[in-house]
Amino acid sequence: MRILLLSLSLVTGASTLRAQDTLEKTKTIQKRYPVFKLVTIQKDYFGDSDYKVYSKNGNLEYEGELSSNRFNISAIIPLYSKNKLSMHAGITYTRENTTYFNKTTPDLYRKSHWNTNDFDAAFSVMYSGKLFNRPIFHRVSLLFGSSNFIGIKKLTGSFSTSMILKASPETLTTLGAFVNLDQSSLIPFFPLFSYWHKFSNSLWELDAVLPQKIIFRRSSTLNGWVSTGVELNGNSFFLKQNTQMQFRAGNYEWLSTDIYMHLGYDYLLGKNLLLGLKGGYKNSMSTRLIKVNEKVNDYRSRTKISAPFFNINAAFVIK
Repeated sequence: MRILLLSLSLVTGASTLRAQDTLEKTKTIQKRYPVFKLVTIQKDYFGDSDYKVYSKNGNLEYEGELSSNRFNISAIIPLYSKNKLSMHAGITYTRENTTYFNKTTPDLYRKSHWNTNDFDAAFSVMYSGKLFNRPIFHRVSLLFGSSNFIGIKKLTGSFSTSMILKASPETLTTLGAFVNLDQSSLIPFFPLFSYWHKFSNSLWELDAVLPQKIIFRRSSTLNGWVSTGVELNGNSFFLKQNTQMQFRAGNYEWLSTDIYMHLGYDYLLGKNLLLGLKGGYKNSMSTRLIKVNEKVNDYRSRTKISAPFFNINAAFVIK
């Protein structure tokens, strides 16, 4: 899921930036909240949560309580841009620290720690043109996943296309489609729809990229932006052993798809440093253990983990 979101970031960020650059040159769209973040560093803290892990046939394997924190650094690197062709690379490093109490008897819990490191990378090529006299962007991406950035454990790809439907000082709308070649994806194909709208005589704006996020944002508040909304996010990591330290015959991957509901504040320090705070609640839609490169429905076990969260972040942005 994190590889998918890295690909979506390349698609929506770079395409929207290209669209805004073109429109700003013709003075048809105003400056807005930075959408293209070259480098992002963030730290997440997740509160205590109960969990129950079930096998595919529905048997309870183990249960307990856990809390975790996550450090993430990601970058989108422009490689080449000339005329209608552009190339970007993306890289993400994630370290997750989890403390959990596994319930061994009704009154006894065993405390354990679990640390993971994961590296994801993407290489993307975008071609821009026109269809029905409207700007359109096509993108092909190659995606890599590993636990040490040396041995590749997962190799997949994606394709997307997006067209600008409307561009005005108050509204920017695009419509497209996204095809994900990863077999472990919950949804291999879905339409992409983005809608940015600045409400008349108001400091509020709507920033939506479906199915990824719906954000309401207010500018000029405490010299920054306050926001509230819902975002679809995900996390994944590779492992070779279960909680009983029994090594498995092959590489496995925990895949989590979560919905984040939040309140946030962003402040632009200087021209390019965006600082942010965010807090809210994370609700797990699906968390499954599958063998790498197998279909998502061929999972070995599943759980759902929901918890409050707090996030601090800093990003180098292009406005």
